Amino acid sequence: MTIVLYSVNQNKHKIIILLHSKSTYRILFLFIAGLFCLSGCKTWKKPPPVKTLLDRVIERDTLNAVMLYGSTSYFIYKEQPMGYDYDLCSNLADSLGVNLHVIVAKNMHDAFRLLQSGKADLLASPVYKTPSTRKFLFTDVTEQSKQVLVQHNGDELINDVTELIGKEVYVKGDSRYSARLYNLNLELGGGIIIKEVGDSISMDQLIGMVADGKIRFTVASNTIAEMSKKNMSGIDIHVDVSFLQRASWITAPGDNSLFNKINQWYATAQDMNVVSAISDKYFFENKFFVANYVKIPKGAISPYDHLFKKFAKQVGWKWQMLAAQAYLESNFDPECVAWSGASGLMQLMPNTARHYGVDRTQIFDPAKNLEAAVQYIKMLNMMFHDIENKEERIKFILASYHSGPSHVLDAMALAKKYGKNNHSWQGNVEKFLKLKSQSQYYNDEVCQYGYFNASQTVRYVSDVMNRYEKYLKRR
Repeated sequence: MTIVLYSVNQNKHKIIILLHSKSTYRILFLFIAGLFCLSGCKTWKKPPPVKTLLDRVIERDTLNAVMLYGSTSYFIYKEQPMGYDYDLCSNLADSLGVNLHVIVAKNMHDAFRLLQSGKADLLASPVYKTPSTRKFLFTDVTEQSKQVLVQHNGDELINDVTELIGKEVYVKGDSRYSARLYNLNLELGGGIIIKEVGDSISMDQLIGMVADGKIRFTVASNTIAEMSKKNMSGIDIHVDVSFLQRASWITAPGDNSLFNKINQWYATAQDMNVVSAISDKYFFENKFFVANYVKIPKGAISPYDHLFKKFAKQVGWKWQMLAAQAYLESNFDPECVAWSGASGLMQLMPNTARHYGVDRTQIFDPAKNLEAAVQYIKMLNMMFHDIENKEERIKFILASYHSGPSHVLDAMALAKKYGKNNHSWQGNVEKFLKLKSQSQYYNDEVCQYGYFNASQTVRYVSDVMNRYEKYLKRR
């Protein structure tokens, strides 16, 4: 049997094939299969390269970083996100040319989950290398810290860990602090009375309890302890409990692209003193300004009494209240710049000043600074207009001026939820503002702005009101 086959090639020439054997059908099948293969080869395309994690970050124009609230890592102050890790991560995002999106984890276990699920690109909070965390990629973004004993300095101080035998030490349960304390107890042959507290008690709150004399001892990292010592009296941190330990930012295993980029960026940031500048801002600069000496005219409260009298009318306050505020803000120093960037007589944040028409060059002009501050106070007065008692409302305004209104609104929501008077400051909203340092409260569904250490804000309200009363008595 003879079969004639023909096909047309790309040059439109006929290809004729004659088949003359008993295996005709087999050859025919192979021929047709080959045609299909050739046809498929013409349309086959090389698959696109698999996108790396770094590629995806650049493509979406966003770096998703998971962080934990804390006094050194991430917090909101005067309506601005701040913190050592936050500032560093912002610099990383800028170097990549992308936006930074912060995902706040409830705790470290939640942070690990977010990272492993791919919802976060990195965990930008210090993580210690343990058997359970070794699977992650530990970047060069590290901090070296040691654990120290935080003790109440109103009592007789101890000078060596051996003196802890027979003493109660409060630590967060299932933490590196409790692990270290249990190991120390074994090394000493026992005798330390270890009191574990739950996740609802924050590190800041534990240290605050020591400062207030409610407990005598706790253990914290030296970075957190040093920060706390600057912000509160009543604690001593001179006794070491551990050697230096290293903690790092981490990325998920399996894709080194972002990990390598972070390490390259960090080396450059160190060379350009970016890291040291951010470290100085949060760990070494005093949280309170160092005021210059300001000469006060005889018989006056300040050199700016005439300005306080002029602008106080706009908000319906006695001028001595503005004077008391300015004293607590800057000690009447119009050139004052705080660690947070707040500047001038009334310590305005640059964004707030700009909102009210005051640029960076004008922010140190006492009249311009005070005028913008009063406009901001007028806005806060409207925000809290439902508080009928004017004196109570002023306390809410002062607290909001110091910390930003968001945390005060959170505290009001908490007070209402727990059946307290959310239009009363002392013992009510003030109480819940303090409780915003505890995870069970700042993670509550009625809270929108997370963790806050209210110790300075609460003291600020009290100090301004006390100084105002003193100023009123002057003749």
